[in-house]
Amino acid sequence: MIYDKIKAERMLRVVVEVAQGAIDLAGRPGGEPSLRRPVLDAEKLMRALAAKGDVDGMYHEYLRLLQAGATVGSNLDRHRQKSFESEFYRFWTIYLERE
Repeated sequence: MIYDKIKAERMLRVVVEVAQGAIDLAGRPGGEPSLRRPVLDAEKLMRALAAKGDVDGMYHEYLRLLQAGATVGSNLDRHRQKSFESEFYRFWTIYLERE
């Protein structure tokens, strides 16, 4: 298991950017209010893992989000917002970086 708070904060930043875009989209007139709950739950869990510095846990949770959240990603992509799918490469490169 890898514990690295600096790397975890950088990985969390990716998740927060996706969450902010989803929340903005959910609050717009004619937006997608169904996005709010799953994205907030994902952000809450990732914040807890980042607080511990659990980089491996964050990576595995991100993969689980990709497998479970196809509707979230398609809604965000349709509105040209960052999604978990579109930001995976950025998240993955942070995870693979060495000290």
